[in-house]
Amino acid sequence: MRSSYLCLLSLLLIAGCGSTKEDFKNRTPDSIYQKGLTLLNEGEYTEAAEEFKDIETLFPYSSIANEGQILSAYSYFKAKSYQDAIREIEVFLRYHPANKLVPYAMYLKAMCLYMQVASVGRDAENALEAKKAFVALVNKFPTSDYREDSLEKIIILDDITAAHEMAIGRYYQKNKNALAAIGRYNFVVSRLPHTDFVPEALFRMVECCSSLGLKEEATNAYAALKHDFPNSDWLQKADLLIKNK
Repeated sequence: MRSSYLCLLSLLLIAGCGSTKEDFKNRTPDSIYQKGLTLLNEGEYTEAAEEFKDIETLFPYSSIANEGQILSAYSYFKAKSYQDAIREIEVFLRYHPANKLVPYAMYLKAMCLYMQVASVGRDAENALEAKKAFVALVNKFPTSDYREDSLEKIIILDDITAAHEMAIGRYYQKNKNALAAIGRYNFVVSRLPHTDFVPEALFRMVECCSSLGLKEEATNAYAALKHDFPNSDWLQKADLLIKNK
């Protein structure tokens, strides 16, 4: 019985090896590409990514090998396997820095980082990394098809970063650490001046500086708020604060 089982297992293994070899012989860059597209269209993103990778692995000098790498990264992106996508993109950029697909590759990498941005109140490192990637794309390819969307994403990321800094600043202020809070508010005012959080940041700086007896700094923050945001509700609050001092 045991010898019969081993014999059957051997036959199955031989048959399997034969089938795999035959499949390999019949594979071409175009056939792999088409199979990858089919899997992608069917929503089998991880399988599609692996299929597209085979073009570069098996046929590195094929005319569609580079496109296969990018499609593999895109498939990983669709599968929400962002780190796998980034790895594929970084390999592509390292070895093909002048390829026509570089602008899209840089955009796709930035989008992978963008999709991993944490919610407000958590570590904003991903937001800063995503912004850096979009800025690099815009600076290197200022006329690319991805410029406008990249600029929009940069604005969104700045808002997320500003909201994060304000949340930390409010926390410090609430816990009587006005000096640390001022650092956060000042970051918003000086580094993210186009965000909607600047008026509040200036008001909070007036509060914190006043509480620390830093009259000149409080006056400067109030003057900036009054000059730049004369119709802001935060200015009205600052007016009340100044009058009550």
